[in-house]
Amino acid sequence: MRIVAGDLRGREIPFNPRRYGDIRVTSSRLKESLFAMLGPLEGQNFFDLCAGCGQIGLEAHSRGSKVTMNEPHRKRSKLLKDLVREWRLRGVELLSAKAEVLIPRLVEKGRGFDTIYLDPPYRAKLRGSSLYHALVDRLNDGALLNPGGLLAVQHNRDTEISRGDLEVVRQRRYGDNLLSIFVAPNGS
Repeated sequence: MRIVAGDLRGREIPFNPRRYGDIRVTSSRLKESLFAMLGPLEGQNFFDLCAGCGQIGLEAHSRGSKVTMNEPHRKRSKLLKDLVREWRLRGVELLSAKAEVLIPRLVEKGRGFDTIYLDPPYRAKLRGSSLYHALVDRLNDGALLNPGGLLAVQHNRDTEISRGDLEVVRQRRYGDNLLSIFVAPNGS
């Protein structure tokens, strides 16, 4: 897995599924499309809520964003911490908590992000329903997404995402994956 653009272009993320657990890795094609759909990220606050191996958050940082990445899995979290230290990255914050617990904590602290990327495990459940729905509902309920901010969700094409106040601005299909981009209301 390589960073495809920006300051870190060409750097490889040393992810080994045997060591860090088998996770779904975003294809280069989908990743390039995601960042084309998001547009310029220079100076924005970017939040990768379910970071996994960190490829999306690191790509956003390479393109000029201040990045917060969250990964609750202990070994993957350590991989990210080691990469941030080894690559001497500034403007990257690492968190390690379950996303459903972290969202209200960050809202309570008054945090806000210009872009949030959401890609939890496709089959994960929370209290009997899809983790996707639970997380999007929590993002809709709080002020974690800045007014006019973008929520990018990578999900299975058969998973319908509840939107609340979020408006779908783009959607593209990549095999069994769907990339949906929502915009938060601007407020008044």
